[in-house]
Amino acid sequence: MVYFNLEENALRNLFKKYIMSELVKKIIKALIIVVVLAGIVFFMYNRKKEQPYQEGIVTKGNVHKTINVDATMNPDLYADITSELPTLINSINVSLNDKVEKGDELFKLDKKSISAQIANARLAVERAELAEKKSRRKWDLLKPEERASIKKATQQSRETLKELYAQVDKTTIVSPIDGIIVEQNARAGEIAQGRIMRIIDPESLQVEALIPEVDIAKVHSGNKVAIIFDAYPSKKISGTFKSMDSSSTLQDKNTYFRAIVGIDNKSDLTILDGMNAEVDIEISKKENVIRVPRNFAKKDKEGYFVYTLNAAQRGEDFFTKKRFQTGLVGDEFIEVLAGLSINDKVVLPEELNR
Repeated sequence: MVYFNLEENALRNLFKKYIMSELVKKIIKALIIVVVLAGIVFFMYNRKKEQPYQEGIVTKGNVHKTINVDATMNPDLYADITSELPTLINSINVSLNDKVEKGDELFKLDKKSISAQIANARLAVERAELAEKKSRRKWDLLKPEERASIKKATQQSRETLKELYAQVDKTTIVSPIDGIIVEQNARAGEIAQGRIMRIIDPESLQVEALIPEVDIAKVHSGNKVAIIFDAYPSKKISGTFKSMDSSSTLQDKNTYFRAIVGIDNKSDLTILDGMNAEVDIEISKKENVIRVPRNFAKKDKEGYFVYTLNAAQRGEDFFTKKRFQTGLVGDEFIEVLAGLSINDKVVLPEELNR
C-alpha cells in the first residue's frame, strides 16, 4: 500500500513539472510576439513623424523653356518619276541606292506598248465624242450634273490620248537632278503606274516640323533647336530654326504650320529620307540667374512655393512651406526673383513625389 502511494506521488510530481514547462514556453512565445509587435509599432510611429524626402538646392545658372513638336527628315531637292497611265517598263539601268547624275538614263518604256495604248485611246475619244453628240440632241432635258459628267468624260479621254502622244517620243527616261535613288517601284517587264522612282539630293535633307497654331508666335528664325531622331534616342543633335510656311495644314482637326529646321553637323550621323524625330525649340532663355529645380517647386492659388526642412519640429510640422517670386518658368528650372537665395536647401516629401 505504501509502495503504491509513493508511485502515485512520483507521477503527480512529473505531471506538474510537464505542465509548468509547457506554460513557460507559451509565456516566452507570447513575450517574443509582444516585443516584435512593439518594435513594428515604434518603427511605424517614428517613420510617420520623420517622413522621408528628397533634397535639392538653389543654384545659379541658365533657365531654358522649349516647345516639343514632331518632325520628319525630308529633302528640299528631289524628283518623283511618275506615270499617270499604265506603262510597260522595257529595261531599267539603275538600282535602289544608286547615285545618279542629271541626264543619266534611268529606264526605257516599251514603245510598242505605248503605240497600242494610243490606238485604244483614239477609240475611247471617238466613243466619248459620239456619246456627247447624241446627248446634245436632248441637252436641255438633261440635269446640270448629267451634262457636266458627259463633258468631263470627253475631256478626260482627250487628255489621255494627248499624254500618250507625248510619251511615245520620250521612251528613254533620264534623271532630272543629281542625287540618290531612294525608291524604286518597278522592274523590267512590269507594268508600272504612279510613282516609279524617287530621287533625292542627300545634301538638301532638312528637318520638317509641324508647329501648332497656338505656338507660332513663340518661334522665330535663329532659335536654337535640339533634335532627337527615333533611330538615335540617346543623342541630341543641335540645330537652328530657319523658317515657317505662311500657309497652314490641317491634321486631326488641328491647325499646324510647316517649319524648316537646319542641322548644324550632318556628318556625325547617318541621316536618311523619311526618318522621324522629336524637336525641342528653345523659345525663352535666362542666363546666370538664381534658380530652383522645377520638380521641387509646387503651386497653389497664392503662387509658387517650396518645402524646407524644420528639424526642430516633428509630425505634420516637419516640413515648412516657403513662398518665392518667379521669373521664367523653364523646363527643368524656375527662375527665382525673390524669396530664396543661392545654396538654400529645399526638400520634397516622398508623399508629394508619387
